[in-house]
Amino acid sequence: MMMILAKAVARVCLWASAKMDAAAAARARYAVTEEPAGGPGSPRVILLHDYQTGIKAAVTPFEGGELASLSVRFHHLPIELLYRARDYGSAPDFRGKAPLLWPAIGPQYNVTMVPDMTCGDGTYMAGDCTCRMPCDGFAKELPWSEAGHSDGAKGARLMLELRDSEQTRVSYPFGFLVQAAYELADGSLTINYTVSASRENPAPMPFSIGNRMAFRLPFLDGTEPDAMRFQTNCTRQTLLAEAGTVNGEQGDRLFATPTRLGDFDATEPLPLSGYQNIIPFARLIDLQGVALRIRHRASTTLPEPVVQFNVYGGPRQGFLCPAPWFGMPDSRSSGKPLVMLEPGGDWQWTVELSPEIALEPC
Repeated sequence: MMMILAKAVARVCLWASAKMDAAAAARARYAVTEEPAGGPGSPRVILLHDYQTGIKAAVTPFEGGELASLSVRFHHLPIELLYRARDYGSAPDFRGKAPLLWPAIGPQYNVTMVPDMTCGDGTYMAGDCTCRMPCDGFAKELPWSEAGHSDGAKGARLMLELRDSEQTRVSYPFGFLVQAAYELADGSLTINYTVSASRENPAPMPFSIGNRMAFRLPFLDGTEPDAMRFQTNCTRQTLLAEAGTVNGEQGDRLFATPTRLGDFDATEPLPLSGYQNIIPFARLIDLQGVALRIRHRASTTLPEPVVQFNVYGGPRQGFLCPAPWFGMPDSRSSGKPLVMLEPGGDWQWTVELSPEIALEPC
């Protein structure tokens, strides 16, 4: 009886596999489409599809050009990884998704005082100007322009761009072009950011950069959020003063072995550093079979200490933000490590998101 059942299951599996192969052969592996993010009146999202792996990414040009959704296929079902994915309803305290933070990361403090807000706006000096800078910069709040998309045998691609304007020059008196090239290929989503400084800029253009990507806890129903794992190859943690300012001190911190989320506290951000001479990575792991690896690299270096992942959230919050960063909190007003881009120069930052999916049963 068991032999008959096994043969029947095998026949069903072969039939299902053949049907899936036929469906895959009937269409290209990669495609670019678009649709509303949600209900009527919601912003438009542009979708990058990999039908072979089941990975799908949604990008919202008008909402900061941000990554609005990243889903994978597990046991033949779509699994959303981002927190508050495609949610553009009432404005929450924490928007989730994956917005670009530029030209500043973290809270910005006034030249003469520290604000009371956790992520407050502040001021900094640019020449003779005392300029205002929003928390985490302004790129996440502005509409981006589409500069083309394509799909073919090697991947699906979307290019967005943001240029300086009268609005941006109020807080950032520089000419610039920021391009975000999203590419879904070979089982990974890569975001290539290119920052270009105008030749007309009177001085080098200073900035920091990051992406506050937030992921759902847990990835899979039935997993205890506390049991999710976090891993990264940092060796140090940048210590913050009570007001959230950087005081230059560091302490040892290791997450080389995947660590239960229930065993550490990131309700206050953990700025992680000490990634010398290695490509920084972070992994968020659901032991039922879905993990995500994040890697990033820049075209230049900065002197240590430099924060390369800023971890925030946890099981009680329902999300974890292993945000890739390149800089320091409040770098605009504190003068901590900044990229200084010469007039006419270009600079690149690449963030790669690679889902890791356990083999699915038939």
